[in-house]
Amino acid sequence: MEFTAGSAQVVVCGHCNTVVARSGDTFEDHGKIGRIVPTDSPLQVGAEGRFQRKGYRIVGHLQKDHGAGPWDEWYVEFDDGRTGWISESEGAFHLLFDAGLEEGLTLEELHPGERLHLRDKAWVIEERGHGKVVSAEGQLPSDVDPTQDAWYVDATGPKGSFLTLDFGTRGHDPEVFLGEALKLEQLGIPAGQLRPRVRKVELKQARCTNCNGPLELRAPDKSLRVACPYCGALLDVSQGKLSFLRLLQKPANAPLVPLGTKGKLDGTEWICIGYLERSTTVEGVRYPWSEYLLYNRERGFTWLMHSNGHWNFLKPLPAGDVSLSPMVAAFHDDRRYKAFQHVTAVTDRVQGEFYWEVRAGETAKATEYVAPPYSVNSDATPDEISFTHAEYLKPDVVKEAFKLKDPLPEPSGIAPNQPNPHKQALRSTLVWTALWLLGLFLLSGFFAMRATNKVVLEQPVVVPPEAFSGTPTAMNFSEPFLLEKRGNMKVEVATGQLNNTWMGIQGDLVNQDTGAVVGFYEELSYYSGQDSDGSWSEGSTSGSSTLSALPPGRYVLRTTASFDPAVSGPRSYKVTLTHDTPNGGWFCCAFILILLGPAWVLFRSHGFETQRWAESNFVD
Repeated sequence: MEFTAGSAQVVVCGHCNTVVARSGDTFEDHGKIGRIVPTDSPLQVGAEGRFQRKGYRIVGHLQKDHGAGPWDEWYVEFDDGRTGWISESEGAFHLLFDAGLEEGLTLEELHPGERLHLRDKAWVIEERGHGKVVSAEGQLPSDVDPTQDAWYVDATGPKGSFLTLDFGTRGHDPEVFLGEALKLEQLGIPAGQLRPRVRKVELKQARCTNCNGPLELRAPDKSLRVACPYCGALLDVSQGKLSFLRLLQKPANAPLVPLGTKGKLDGTEWICIGYLERSTTVEGVRYPWSEYLLYNRERGFTWLMHSNGHWNFLKPLPAGDVSLSPMVAAFHDDRRYKAFQHVTAVTDRVQGEFYWEVRAGETAKATEYVAPPYSVNSDATPDEISFTHAEYLKPDVVKEAFKLKDPLPEPSGIAPNQPNPHKQALRSTLVWTALWLLGLFLLSGFFAMRATNKVVLEQPVVVPPEAFSGTPTAMNFSEPFLLEKRGNMKVEVATGQLNNTWMGIQGDLVNQDTGAVVGFYEELSYYSGQDSDGSWSEGSTSGSSTLSALPPGRYVLRTTASFDPAVSGPRSYKVTLTHDTPNGGWFCCAFILILLGPAWVLFRSHGFETQRWAESNFVD
């Protein structure tokens, strides 16, 4: 036995798997432990690497199991004396360093999905689990007891930071391990020191233990469960061989993306290895959807989801990368996702291979937050929460990616994160509307600058006291005036002698050259008084109107006054004629017509969103 790592207190014999502990100058035999089970891990004891310019060596190896197959943890010692652990989970690596004990923290108060503030950082708890050490090799910092079931809590923070709380067999005061998630190449281990990937070749071509049907496993090194497509048997693969668990109900419909089909999404070639039918029931109505498990040897697992002809491509998302206001909104990558629905999702049927202990009837609390065409989704159980980031895909994209021959179902209804097709049209319409309005204002300004806006007549008129309303006795003629060019005419009539009475002015512009007559009428009135609410008044002592364009020529204004004969007193008024004024009528019509386009598109866009959110079970 040789202790080469200065931090090692235990070494596992490479010949007989005896655990030997040192205590000062003496050594103790602590019994035997199981041999390491070959896994898909590329790491091995003795491999050397560099992290942040510091060299290290893998000196020990633990395998733990909670009943669903082992996972690997590697003990490393750096050249500067630091020690740490590299843990693996579904193809991801986490390098962790001991940060001491956290006193006063208990296992019972930690739940998946909750935020935890620890060591000056905010974390999101992803998993609470337990496991036993079932095998070991190399040198380790402390004793191992395969009879002890140890508890742990995993949490993630922003930018790949990772936290493990190791409670051991206690329920309080855990050991804290801090680190970050890394890719294999970031571990800095030369390719020549990596172990060749183990492949369970005997499982690639196997037969169902229930119906003897041929099974082709696409990811035998990663799969824990296989559902036979012939008889529906659920088989366990965790021990390196197939063992019957139970008989499941076969999916009613064949998967739209057949198992074993390869397709390219997000620049990566995936193979479809699993198929789930899930559903939720709301107010007695069942809403089903399908999920396809995709696998790539380098990138691991991801999902393709189908519901009512709509497709979504989902990528695993660390919980620490999501800032969550539960049931209100999620924030990820500087984007706000609004809460859309929260349901209990039930796994109804399964087919193919899966990397966890899948079973029909298992439930999870599923919550979806949307920011079309994306969404953030969480699936939570009492002991674990997982997040995914989804992107909406059109059926043609899926069909082309997997080279499917049969047509895919047409989309029905509106998906939670389906892009609003009218939003892009609205943006384009608003841009064109802004350009048209700019042109309209420029044109209006051009016409205003060209307008003469000349006062051609100011005619004060005093109605004779003996005149009768609306008769020639109340008529008045102006002096002739000249219009030098064609243009409109603004007429303004005002009087300052109205008190609880009215006056109407009938005007006629008479072209002395042609005899043509253009008329107008302005009625003025003003009434006032007092009632229980106080003083009041209504009406106006002035009015105006604009006549259409008049041809050039000599004109005379003829006015006839109408009034209430029962009201005595002096009567007078003034008529002002302004020729070739800026006319806003055409501008208002053009302005309204231009706004009709964006108003229609906005109406359609709003209708689309209204229809989308009618399916949400969150109320603003």
